[in-house]
Amino acid sequence: MTINNLNHIISSNDFDILHQEKTYLNDVIEKSTEVIFEFNGTSIRLKFDLTGHSHIEESNFLFIPETSILFYSGSIEWCAFDLINKCLVRHENATQLPYIERRNDIILIFDDMYVECTDLKAEQIDNVPVDPPTESVVFEDRIEFNSSIFGKQILKLQK
Repeated sequence: MTINNLNHIISSNDFDILHQEKTYLNDVIEKSTEVIFEFNGTSIRLKFDLTGHSHIEESNFLFIPETSILFYSGSIEWCAFDLINKCLVRHENATQLPYIERRNDIILIFDDMYVECTDLKAEQIDNVPVDPPTESVVFEDRIEFNSSIFGKQILKLQK
């Protein structure tokens, strides 16, 4: 993966996928990042138009080789890109810096106000509200969260 963070907006020509970051309040899109991702002998060019405080690193991404889905975690959003069809398949709001993690055949997205479980194609399995601080207990088929505002929430890990 090659990442070029630039301090200006670049032309959208010659990119396979274009993405504009979700903005918060008075944020303004003012710069671009070029991401070149290589898999299965193919090179995909993604362009991210970002606000002034955003910066993209390799840790913002999670690639699922079985489905060619590339997950991206931004400041107040998360996305899933289908690299075979060169398109965005999910673009969701987040409270702040969502964390994306793979556990076997599922993807977990942890945000301050919710946790979502998807399959490897980024299709939602379940989503529950949570609030920090949150305690959790992991089982084979579910995660049980206990938080002060939402109480006990059960996230299903299987369809």
